[in-house]
Amino acid sequence: MTTTAPAVATRTDTARMPAGPPAEPSAAPPARSSRSLLGYLLMPRPKDLFKAVLMPLTFALAALAAGGVPASTVLRAAVVLVVLELLVYPARYQWNDIRGFAADQRHPAEADRGRLPGPLGRAREHVAASVAVAVARLLLAAALALLLPGLHLGAFVVWLVLGVFGVAVAYEALRAAATGRSGEVPAPVRPALVLLWIVVGAGYVVRGLTGLALVVALSRHPMAGVAAGVTLWAYGVAFVTSRWAIEATAFARLRDGRLGWSCEAGHAREHLLALVRWMPARADARHLSGPADGPATGWSALRGRTALTAPWNLAAVVAGAAAAVTGRLLTGDTSVTEAAVIAVTGGLATLGVVAAGRARLAVVAAGAVVLAGVLWRQTPAPLVAALPWVVVTAAYVRCVAGCLQTMGALGDRLRSRLGAALAPIARATLGRETWTLLHGRGSARA
Repeated sequence: MTTTAPAVATRTDTARMPAGPPAEPSAAPPARSSRSLLGYLLMPRPKDLFKAVLMPLTFALAALAAGGVPASTVLRAAVVLVVLELLVYPARYQWNDIRGFAADQRHPAEADRGRLPGPLGRAREHVAASVAVAVARLLLAAALALLLPGLHLGAFVVWLVLGVFGVAVAYEALRAAATGRSGEVPAPVRPALVLLWIVVGAGYVVRGLTGLALVVALSRHPMAGVAAGVTLWAYGVAFVTSRWAIEATAFARLRDGRLGWSCEAGHAREHLLALVRWMPARADARHLSGPADGPATGWSALRGRTALTAPWNLAAVVAGAAAAVTGRLLTGDTSVTEAAVIAVTGGLATLGVVAAGRARLAVVAAGAVVLAGVLWRQTPAPLVAALPWVVVTAAYVRCVAGCLQTMGALGDRLRSRLGAALAPIARATLGRETWTLLHGRGSARA
């Protein structure tokens, strides 16, 4: 049944869910953010730090396929990685958090999400500080390109800024059009929402093609660039939509394994809650890290088999097919017929991983053997050519295995270590009183 109030909607069934007990309302305000303003400004999205592996990963795969790269190329890649992941992307995240500041403060898991900290009463100074730091990050990125002329980074920095913020503009426009209008669960699937799910994958193209372009002259190998772009875009869609589906569990509660959903239109989370329609109707006890009664944040909602029509599954199959072709093209040119055979093999092998439900890593291993066998007839480096497919499918398995409680654990560990390393420098630079003021309540933890 569905009960709708002026601002709150509580739902315990969907088109695929049997009726269940009503969810407890989420009227209580969320706890104050556990992050300090200084900690946020140093690292805006600690739970997203693991995304920084994408650029060096594509760089490494391309270098391996090329038989190695000179030390100067490795140095360029290291500087580009710093610019991308410590300057440009954090500035983009800050813009997103500024736009979503009010909605983020109302989120039931606000204290653990790592967004721009509140409270709402300090919005002016916190937003102003974040704007200043974001602008400083972009200016520093430009300065690095100018101060290191021997590395020829100007074109890369321009590409990174235009690519990251071009995607950001499209994302913010679509999110504004698609969210904040309904507290219904599952949220209606509207065209703007579907476009939002698609656009989110473009950021992964920017990250991944940057690493590839440092090794491969994409202007001379356009088909490799196209195949890699499709792989990265589709993988990005699979990753983000699966992550959003898991994040939606913040709005659910369990009673004897049955799910109740409760949200407000002001949460502006339709892009998450529309995905509920493809999630299981009940929480499998094997996928719970806590009790079957209470918050659903310990539920690994996607660990078992989910509908093949779910966005994360459809995108994963496309990514797998394109990844197989990308690996083949990185090891040399091929015919259209051979590329088609590889694409079908990679797509079917990925479909097997998606449909497996259990023992997915074993299916990945079996698929890799089959794909390498097909590639063995086309290229002298079949294992290298199969690596992009293995990476994509193994990453998919990792994406769908977690729950909200474990999401971003690696990023949290990296943030903690980075904060501990930078804290003495920041304290000495800012002075103890300013450090204490920015850090909040006299804490010395960054």
